[in-house]
Amino acid sequence: MSDKKYYYSPIDEIIAVKTNIKDFSFSYGMAMPHVEKEMFERAKIKISLNVVKGKVQPKAEEKEKMGKFHYFNGYPNGGEIYYERNFLYGRKLQFKISGIDTNTIKVTVNKDYMRFVKHRFMNIHSIGYILTDIINLRLMHNGLAPLHCSGFSVDENGYAIFAPPNTGKTLTAMTLCMEDNSKYKFIAEDLALTDGKSFYAVPWTSTFRYYDTVDTSKFSKFLNNMTEKISVLELLSFGKTEPITDYVKDITMKAKIKGIYILDRGDVKNEDISPEEAFDRINTLDRYEFNYMRAPTIIAYEYFNRKTDIEYAYAKERELLKEMIANADFLKVISTDNALNYAKEIKKEI
Repeated sequence: MSDKKYYYSPIDEIIAVKTNIKDFSFSYGMAMPHVEKEMFERAKIKISLNVVKGKVQPKAEEKEKMGKFHYFNGYPNGGEIYYERNFLYGRKLQFKISGIDTNTIKVTVNKDYMRFVKHRFMNIHSIGYILTDIINLRLMHNGLAPLHCSGFSVDENGYAIFAPPNTGKTLTAMTLCMEDNSKYKFIAEDLALTDGKSFYAVPWTSTFRYYDTVDTSKFSKFLNNMTEKISVLELLSFGKTEPITDYVKDITMKAKIKGIYILDRGDVKNEDISPEEAFDRINTLDRYEFNYMRAPTIIAYEYFNRKTDIEYAYAKERELLKEMIANADFLKVISTDNALNYAKEIKKEI
């Protein structure tokens, strides 16, 4: 593998990655630009990812002294765990991770693991998913909660859009920002952060490429049509993922919480809901997307390193969601039988 280091910053001054992978991507950054080393150093949460050709495991005699947790090994309070699993034709899937209970996470992974593990399958998770889970855990320990939402700003006010998967939250935010980027500024299309008072942008997620009403290229329309017929294509990546800056000009990196929309399918309605109902819905929607509480790597690491404190993160997440809801001026449910109408309803009010 290359000795050259590449730097990425999916969220300025909050998350940064240093790696020897030139085109690294994961849930927090599918189309991230390269940044300078200084931006990596300034970030709160720093991830160092190194892919190697050789073995990642300790020597056999040292490994025998370690504790075991399924496919993981580690020392009590050692700050590091090792993973090894047999694969095809004598190959080994290996990685080691240190610092999950700190803001400086280091990952060394062998080439075969990076090559063959691309998604989540039972207890085998790609490095991208593992890092996403670790980041979510660390965000809560830093007073920030991830949100599975889209969002936009008007002036200095931020608006979050939550919805069940495939309902239209991404399409709604992209429609507003692309049709009138002078008024509606982009914050998020699939993932954002909150400290309970503000929304923070996560700009490089790029799931909007699956909407041919947004990406109008012939290839996009063809791929979406084929995916409807062959669903497994959703698990594969085709072509280069374009950054959000190819679609909208202005990105609001931080905005004060003003309003929260929850989208539903069904009879047309636009009505207020209680903070209790808003919390139940948002908490459930986030639970669908975020897996840090049951991520095998984090659970194994906590077994050896109690300061990982998954329970603290879980409690902090709920606290921040409730604070965000309390600080919003309004909480609304918009229901329609056509996903293209959500943006029209929002435009009536803002």
